[in-house]
Amino acid sequence: MRKDVTSDQAVVADILGRAEYVTLALSDGEGPYSVPVNAAYADGVLFLHSSRKGRKAEALLKAVSQGTRVAFSAAVDLEKKTGAEACQWGYMFRSVLGSGLARAIEPRADKVAALNTLMRKYAGRDDLPYDEAVLDRTLVVAIQVDRATARLKLT
Repeated sequence: MRKDVTSDQAVVADILGRAEYVTLALSDGEGPYSVPVNAAYADGVLFLHSSRKGRKAEALLKAVSQGTRVAFSAAVDLEKKTGAEACQWGYMFRSVLGSGLARAIEPRADKVAALNTLMRKYAGRDDLPYDEAVLDRTLVVAIQVDRATARLKLT
């Protein structure tokens, strides 16, 4: 493993906890597909939500039904590096690359618990009410992360 790459799960959790969004990598009949999503990480599981319609939902549900892996990435602490020579330009960052198996969360109580994980991350609280009609139309997915490494490019 490269010296700036770690599989330390505390580092992975810190980055995923601070990332504004996660880029989800899927594959469908049209080929590879990458899409940014709101996501929250807790206890080795990455939670996200979607409409039940559209390419993202269809690719996620296909991955769930076929047991195929999905991948994701996230980055925080991005800072541009500059210099007098072209090779000195670039970015410093902390990032995560990971993958796992996705499952749809269906029982209402489990769906609300997963959505509350997202609300704690983005709203700082999980006591807001849910519109039942919207909740019924929402696909909630849990990715059991079984591979994740962090890259710490700090210089």
